[in-house]
Amino acid sequence: MAKRICVLGCTVLVMVTAFCNGFLHAQVVPRGDTNLGRRLGQYDPEELVSFDSSLPMRTALEILSQYTSRYEGRIIIDPEGHTRPISVMVNRMYWKRALEYILRSNLLEYIEHDNYYEIVPLGTATEEGEFIDIHSREIEINAVFFEADYQTLVEAGIDWSAMNGGRVKVFGNFGGEVTKDLFSAGYIDKFGNWDVTTLLRTFESLDKGEVIANPQIKVLDGEVGKIKIGTNFFLTTRDFAGNTRFTEYESGIILTVTPTIIGEADSMFLHLDIKAERSTVNPDAINVTKTITESNTQVLLVDGEEVAIAGLFSNTVTTSRRGIPILKDLPPWFFGLRYLFGYSSKQVTKKELVILIRAKILPTIAARLASKARRRNVLQEKLLEYRRRLRDLRSTNGRAPRRTRNGK
Repeated sequence: MAKRICVLGCTVLVMVTAFCNGFLHAQVVPRGDTNLGRRLGQYDPEELVSFDSSLPMRTALEILSQYTSRYEGRIIIDPEGHTRPISVMVNRMYWKRALEYILRSNLLEYIEHDNYYEIVPLGTATEEGEFIDIHSREIEINAVFFEADYQTLVEAGIDWSAMNGGRVKVFGNFGGEVTKDLFSAGYIDKFGNWDVTTLLRTFESLDKGEVIANPQIKVLDGEVGKIKIGTNFFLTTRDFAGNTRFTEYESGIILTVTPTIIGEADSMFLHLDIKAERSTVNPDAINVTKTITESNTQVLLVDGEEVAIAGLFSNTVTTSRRGIPILKDLPPWFFGLRYLFGYSSKQVTKKELVILIRAKILPTIAARLASKARRRNVLQEKLLEYRRRLRDLRSTNGRAPRRTRNGK
């Protein structure tokens, strides 16, 4: 009997201790201190939302706009008016986290304004504090993507690092067929310099290369400029909740340039942070692989100077069937005659991509407005001079003054 009383007393003591501990832990987050609760991962049930994946985007944003208006004094504005489904499941998630999760899953984001959130495509939002005025500088980037046969380039011996003033140095085999054609056209001077524009046209005329693209962009000082010639592809993945996510990747020829102006007045020059990428996508039955050749470099250029990026190679495999006509194309099961009267050959063609970049500093908006004002003033002065002469002619009744023999 004594043992039973002892056990019962211990049990009651354990229960009381557990209750007290639970009560104390429950009082760690004071009532009404929602910020502390959010930091500890504890949210008011009224701030949790749940959405089905088939819910239209417009409806989800309207519901979440009520939360932003209540807790932050902002509303949600979607200029594009997206109506597609949100495509993700939201189960009892904090409303602000749910908003970011839904937007990012659909390649969207928001920009914070004083009284509202603006929904924009992913990557559109600018950093806080960015300011542009009429004195901001722009840089004009001219690029040429040129691809040529590697063996022909080796034979010509073009030194792209020695490019200057629109001409490039040639140290090739002057007995080769390509170099003979170039010399016969008179495009190489006695110093072995070769006009770059003529070089590209000559390679195209000889069917040894081609200009893939010649884009031109304008970039603000210190901002990123991007040129892409290729395609985007998507990979399907699943998140921790089992929702399908589409991740976008890029492939092709991608050039990223970040120009920075250094110096003032006549002593200005450019610092270019250049990243060039050439990639191809190889899908198969199991996965998708991406073959990348890239180059990262930083150069200093005088205003209007050019630079070349070379060495981005690619291999093209061509398979052909040779042999006796008709017999070489017989099916394999026909006594194996196709192997007696023909054979298959593979030819690998190596090509080199050369990117030519020229950077030029453009006048500011303030300088352009001043130049426009000066031209307008000159026109006004000419107009006033014309009107003055017209008045002088009218004052003489339309007759020109007589001239003496001395011309006076």
